[in-house]
Amino acid sequence: MTSATLSPQQLRALLDILVHHETYSEVQTFKHPDAIEQYGYPFQQAESGGKGGKSSSPLLQLLFTRLVLPIPGVRDLPSEFWTTKFRSIMRRFGEAELSESYDKGTLGSRKRLASAASVIHEGVTRGLLSGIPNNKLPNLQEKYDIHKAEDLARAWDDIVQHLVYGDLLDELFDHFTKTPNLEGHSPAVEAAVNFAIIYIATFLHHLFVFSAEGPYLLKLIDNVHSLIPYTVIGQTLRVGNAGTMINGMVKLFLAKLSIGAVSNWLGLTQNATDGMNLMQRIISLVLEWDTGDFRKAIEGIKRSKDKPNESHLATIDEHIQASRQQHESIRELSIKHEKSIIVAILETKDKCLVESLTNSHHTQCLEYYSAQLAIRDREKITEVLCRQTPDLTTSIIRDGVSVFEPMIRAIHKNVDLRKHIGSVESFLTDLIATSKPKKRDGGQTQGGTTPPSIEDYVTLLNRNRQLAYDYLHDFAKGCPDLRTTWLDWAKDSLKFFRQKPKATKTAGSTATENGNRNLHGAGDMDEQLQNLFVKLTDENKKSVKAAIDAHARYLSTLEDMSWTRIQGIIDGVDELEDKKTGGSMSGPGVYIKRWHCLLDETIVTPDTPKGPPRRGKHVKSVKALGKTEAIAKSEAWDPDALTRQEEQAWPEAPDVSIVVDSLGPQFKGLVADISSEGLPTCI
Repeated sequence: MTSATLSPQQLRALLDILVHHETYSEVQTFKHPDAIEQYGYPFQQAESGGKGGKSSSPLLQLLFTRLVLPIPGVRDLPSEFWTTKFRSIMRRFGEAELSESYDKGTLGSRKRLASAASVIHEGVTRGLLSGIPNNKLPNLQEKYDIHKAEDLARAWDDIVQHLVYGDLLDELFDHFTKTPNLEGHSPAVEAAVNFAIIYIATFLHHLFVFSAEGPYLLKLIDNVHSLIPYTVIGQTLRVGNAGTMINGMVKLFLAKLSIGAVSNWLGLTQNATDGMNLMQRIISLVLEWDTGDFRKAIEGIKRSKDKPNESHLATIDEHIQASRQQHESIRELSIKHEKSIIVAILETKDKCLVESLTNSHHTQCLEYYSAQLAIRDREKITEVLCRQTPDLTTSIIRDGVSVFEPMIRAIHKNVDLRKHIGSVESFLTDLIATSKPKKRDGGQTQGGTTPPSIEDYVTLLNRNRQLAYDYLHDFAKGCPDLRTTWLDWAKDSLKFFRQKPKATKTAGSTATENGNRNLHGAGDMDEQLQNLFVKLTDENKKSVKAAIDAHARYLSTLEDMSWTRIQGIIDGVDELEDKKTGGSMSGPGVYIKRWHCLLDETIVTPDTPKGPPRRGKHVKSVKALGKTEAIAKSEAWDPDALTRQEEQAWPEAPDVSIVVDSLGPQFKGLVADISSEGLPTCI
């Protein structure tokens, strides 16, 4: 007979499953314009007092209201900023109906970045729900060997304990007033910084190297970087009067001068198109350059000797302009009848079109459709951010500058911002250079070069971390009032991660041993999750518990692999400096694998006229047509080879759909109750 309760290890695995699924489910809803309307506070008008209304995105609301809204400056924004301006621009993006990965046949940049943000979000939210275990505060002055992975992990856990339950935050703020040497605080802080750098480097490596979109994203960053007028910004910051400086920066980036702007100002017209400011011009130029590459790809298809029939391409163009309802209907038809999206589009128009479709034409039609969708996406984004009236983008930026103006004045008066703007410029230049292929002995050579390694990004962060320390030191030393303001916010935020006092603790609920985190319970969520589980039928309990056990073993395996890989990277950094190896292509992090799980589960149209839908794991290394042409061959590598090796190393994620189906809705309701506590009632 199945036990009626779950062990601490099972509770921890259950919380991981439910938070992982619910977070990304909420993120996906924002492709529809109604998502922001059902979000609740702060995007709906509120009445003071009473218990807050339930949100359709409770996990997103939980993090946003607990950690983001109280940020100094953000908390001073008027309610109309959220209920009118931000809400409206989010609705505009939903109405734009940006393309789906299923239709494009690839995993685009938005999918990759949204899933990465979702995994980071779920990690923070899981901490808010479960809390950090309240163990005995360790001695941060003990010896931590920065060349041992287990010591780095132990240092990180110790630092988190002191941040949440001790006075470490006060000590760090005071420390920065005296010196820019963060590691000088204690051996534990030094080891924890090194631990964090390895994880950040792994994320950058996966974003720019492992991802097929990496070189393309880097190109976008490079284009924006080249358009930012750093010299003009630096000269503006030299102005002694803070008010004059702020006005100068606002005029530089936000001022418009056009016939429409003048006629609106004179009252001759209302909401006439008033052109773009410099910020919007940068956005539109980057996206227009991008669009040009896709147009070239389309022209290449049209000039091909074995090109598809004009009727095929015309039908695709007509479908792109159709309504959201028709797009969704044809997509569902494609999935249900196991045919490609192209066949579904053509059959809906005229079944005779499919009869003349060869396999070669089908492939070109898929590429044509993908490129046209990419062009439409960029035009819609430009329209939302730069061309619609009223201009919400500029209004939002102006409101942001207005509430942060007192801080900007204080920082401008006491901190040399020119130096730190130069630091940002040099870091981005270094990041772009680091992300290029290397000529180096050893490693995974492709065309005489090796892709950047994780050790390259570790070295990048080590080279540049002092730039961040210098700014924090100048800020803490020169702006004592602001330092106190931000310290108070940080301390209040960390209180949300404290576990509620309990009369008794579950045996084995929290422990660390030899630098590894043993599986523990769900903290403050133990009782609620137990209650959800015990309400299941006996038959359902058995299936759910089996899936939870499989997921617990999966998490344990991922964590063990992470510690091994951290040690390999630590060893590899020294070897890289000696030019002995090409570096590691595999990094640590359960969150990295969870990120890839979201990508792997994405449904994608089949690449043949007939056949079942593919999964994201089959196309992760495929770039969309147009993005391939945009990247020089000398600046790219074969992500497919890297992906295959990485996929073989990681264990296969278990199927936990039974857990999500059985407990997902109840968990969402539970989180909605938690998230709404203390929030004003929405009208």
